[in-house]
Amino acid sequence: MTQIGKFQSIQSDITIAGGGLAGVCAAIAASRQGRTVSLIQNRPVLGGNSSSEIRVWTRGSTGGGNLFSEEMGILGELKLANQYKNPEGNPILWDEILLDAVYQEHNITLFLNTLVVDVAHQDGHIHALSALEINSERRFQFLSSVYVDATGDGFVAASAGLPYVIGKEPGETYGEVHAPEKFDSTTQGCTILMTFIKRDRTVSFVPPSYAYPIEYIERLLNNGGRIVTEKSNGCDFWWVEFGGQKDTINEIASITLELKRLTLGIYNYIKNSGKFDADTLELNWMGSLPGKRESRRFVTEYVLTETDILHNSVFDDVAFYGGWYLDFHPSEGIYSKADFCTQIPVDLYGIPLRSLFSLQCDNLMLCGRILGASHAAFASTRIMDTCALSGQAAGTAASVLASDQLKTCDLLDKSVYARIQALLVEGDMLLPGYYQETISEDIHVEVSSVIESLPGKECGSLSCNRDCFLAIPTDLAVVSSLFIDAKKDVSLHVSYRYAALPSRNSKQGEWLYGMLELKQGRTSVDLAPFSGKEATYLLLVLHASHGVSIPLVNKDLVGVLCGLRDSATYHHPLLSIRSFTSYGPENLINGYTRPYNRAHIWLSGKEEQPTIRLNLEKQRSITAVSLFFDCGLSEEMVSSRVADVDPHHNIQLRNGVSPNLVCDFDVYARIGDEDVLVRRIRDNYQRHVMVCFERCETASLLIRFLKTHGSEHTGVYAIRIH
Repeated sequence: MTQIGKFQSIQSDITIAGGGLAGVCAAIAASRQGRTVSLIQNRPVLGGNSSSEIRVWTRGSTGGGNLFSEEMGILGELKLANQYKNPEGNPILWDEILLDAVYQEHNITLFLNTLVVDVAHQDGHIHALSALEINSERRFQFLSSVYVDATGDGFVAASAGLPYVIGKEPGETYGEVHAPEKFDSTTQGCTILMTFIKRDRTVSFVPPSYAYPIEYIERLLNNGGRIVTEKSNGCDFWWVEFGGQKDTINEIASITLELKRLTLGIYNYIKNSGKFDADTLELNWMGSLPGKRESRRFVTEYVLTETDILHNSVFDDVAFYGGWYLDFHPSEGIYSKADFCTQIPVDLYGIPLRSLFSLQCDNLMLCGRILGASHAAFASTRIMDTCALSGQAAGTAASVLASDQLKTCDLLDKSVYARIQALLVEGDMLLPGYYQETISEDIHVEVSSVIESLPGKECGSLSCNRDCFLAIPTDLAVVSSLFIDAKKDVSLHVSYRYAALPSRNSKQGEWLYGMLELKQGRTSVDLAPFSGKEATYLLLVLHASHGVSIPLVNKDLVGVLCGLRDSATYHHPLLSIRSFTSYGPENLINGYTRPYNRAHIWLSGKEEQPTIRLNLEKQRSITAVSLFFDCGLSEEMVSSRVADVDPHHNIQLRNGVSPNLVCDFDVYARIGDEDVLVRRIRDNYQRHVMVCFERCETASLLIRFLKTHGSEHTGVYAIRIH
């Protein structure tokens, strides 16, 4: 006879509750530091809002208009695997990408369909989590020295007594201009998505009795951007939002029913109102779970504010970053007459480790949308890519706490958080304002070539009928000229600013202004006068002028982009570059792994098998090298998508692997007088590659690059020896 409610006690170094992107990244991060991890997820799949159950695509800083800012780290690995294995963006295959990544980590034990139901705690310390495996009736007790709450609603943290807020703080609390005058208990709402396919035959639809009728739906549409067509699909329906005026935790069942009534009502309206070419349109999926935007936000040791974001506060304990818009939704959702959202572009900003814990619990880390942020700041930090980065930061911190038997109060110690930061950077995380000292001063780098001319050929032009921009590092701008075409003599207004990483659309920072006198025909504009005194990024804006255009080339030069300020479609400008020394081999060991103030990349010339040789001052015992490649860090890599994306999303989707990624390469170690092959890498699709091999004593390593995924030039940001 089957035992009812079989009980099992599970011990691990770290228990993580929640298997959304934040929880997955936290678990993988902790596992890679050698900690054993119990990962608890209350659904049958991983991924949270990005999973096939809900199907919200992942977006982040690049989607907010920040250039060279695509989130990497563990999330980047998952996205790059998805680009290679799932180029069509099938949400079901995205589930499997996540599951496969977790199963590859032998330190993680995964518990799907398992709901945490109780938190045993005393005097600010969690002793155990109790959980129920829903489809088997098994009961678990999870015992760990450190816990991570990635549940989205913050069940563990709330049960342990950590203070939290639901709603909007008044402006006086944190001095925020976009906060209400008085406390407002409402939040952002929830959404259920649906997808359609076109058949080669007529498909009828008879709505269920609970779906709202056509007349009801019609009154809700065409307000504040809420427009449907027969081409609407998937995430195009994000604005079908409800629940912000209710309790998104305890009233989620009634919120779900209302969203189903609305969603099916909209499909019925498209199918049966007679206003659309929808005879062959068929509903092939609709979510049963709503994507939830907001519930609890916790009061952590530091609460990130809108002011921090808009003024780009610098934090000594920076642990990850954000860059999505301050994206405010009316709490009435679809029932509001106001615009469906208000989006304020922001520069890329850092978020401190202190936003992931409270001293009121000595062994609990937080991550995901529940992290310490005001409601106004949460309008940006809630986006999934940022939540995933918070997971890697929380999981890495948890691993340090567990390995050294520390408490959360120890995370305030610089020696502790500096160690965590070093691990995060090693794991391909960008930490704004943080610089890791170069540890390769005893290494001399030789390369077979360096790029000598602008890639590609002239191909078309970018019209400046709307404001255009050029983003270029100042160390390159000082030796470059931009070509501009004009149909007649014209005085062109320009504005420009400097930033560690540029945003095409943010209005933050100090702006300078000038005028370019263009003659009819083509003018070469020297960029040196705009280059400033420090090594940083220049964002040069050419203000709208009819008859003016920027000639383009068909290949990219890493670190340089142009485009329209209001568009996510980017181009490659025609430049005259007098020197390419900024793409030299010194970039490989300067401590940076991606653009930040400079391009920070070695680019080879056009040769079949470019090489890098690392010569050490003396022999060392070496077991691995890690390389950081270019993967197109201004191109969004979303988790899933439909075939046709509505233009209002302002997204340029990538299909497949970036041509800039290195595909095949070999690693050699100098043994005696001979370069001995120690590892072959084939069909690589990752940006950060750890190449392990048998321990060898050597003073010289050679890396020979055999093939990229399409680029004529090989690009490497950094090499590290282990």
